Amino acid sequence: MAQHEMHLAIPAAASNVLIMRMAVSGMGMLCGLEVDLIGDLRAVTGECCDCLLGRARVPETLVADAALRDGRLVLTFTAQGVGEGEGQPVDRDIAYGILSTLMPEVFLREDELGIVEIICSMPVAGDEAHE
Repeated sequence: MAQHEMHLAIPAAASNVLIMRMAVSGMGMLCGLEVDLIGDLRAVTGECCDCLLGRARVPETLVADAALRDGRLVLTFTAQGVGEGEGQPVDRDIAYGILSTLMPEVFLREDELGIVEIICSMPVAGDEAHE
């Protein structure tokens, strides 16, 4: 199985979320996911970005890391820095509920400003990943 990894850092703004969605979708394609699962990745990416942008203080940067590890696509979304604007914190239970309908494994990490990191993963068929 090919080893694929991705790291992307973008300014934290709703207008930049499309860039993150496209990059994560590309990672899904490299891992050999079917079109409907790539659609789920796009939805997960949007929801994760919304959660991170909704911190009590808007972050400066959104970071996405994706890696194919041991037959799983592992996605980590992180809010970095503290920006100038105030956000509207997302309810943790609602965020978890939405994300867990799209990904089989979801972990949320919080700090005093809200959700700061989201890690989620899904199984990927071993022999379908593109070299």
